[in-house]
Amino acid sequence: MYDIYLAEAEISANYTLFSTDSARKQALLNSVLKKHKITEAVLDTSLAWYSGHLEQYFKINENLSKRYAEEAEKLRQQEKTGETENKGLKANAENRIVFPVEQERILLSPIDLLHNSYVFQADTLLNTYGGNYQIQFDVMGLSGPLYPVVTLCVACKDTTFVRRDTLSHNGLFISSLDIHRGKQAQKLYGSIYFPEVSSGMHVFIQNFSLSRSLSTSKPSK
Repeated sequence: MYDIYLAEAEISANYTLFSTDSARKQALLNSVLKKHKITEAVLDTSLAWYSGHLEQYFKINENLSKRYAEEAEKLRQQEKTGETENKGLKANAENRIVFPVEQERILLSPIDLLHNSYVFQADTLLNTYGGNYQIQFDVMGLSGPLYPVVTLCVACKDTTFVRRDTLSHNGLFISSLDIHRGKQAQKLYGSIYFPEVSSGMHVFIQNFSLSRSLSTSKPSK
């Protein structure tokens, strides 16, 4: 699971590259599976089991997050002293600003889904020009055949940019919107819509974040 965590961090850090090269992304994940001598089906079965045992999954993920943070801090300290060693962690290629959100950990059941939707937004006014706006989270508990739709919106002064993606599998989800540098973004928000809500449904979302990549470009006049 830690190697998967590292692979997902690599994909997140280089999202533009991996989002346009699905073969590269699959090859990276396959390398982790090959290292541990398991198949993707075995991994999916394991994740499906943990979707029904969320407390165990919480503890595992908290330990993984702690280990990753410790290794990342160790790497930063080594970089400062010029003694960096290759430990499988790479610095984030994108300098991103993460916006505050109401919840980073969300457990969704039918009672939480007004009109079948979970609505989110960045708890700050943006007033920024251009950039790449991103939503990212880990999800457990999804089951077909009707999968949720994630909508990401960036409201600018004169228009609103919208992206929709189907949330079709458990694990890491990342999606983003590119806004022209001449557009002044004011609000970042969206929703997760469930076409079908069953009485026993429980979907767990963790590490939920909304962010924007820094841009050195000045707005066009």
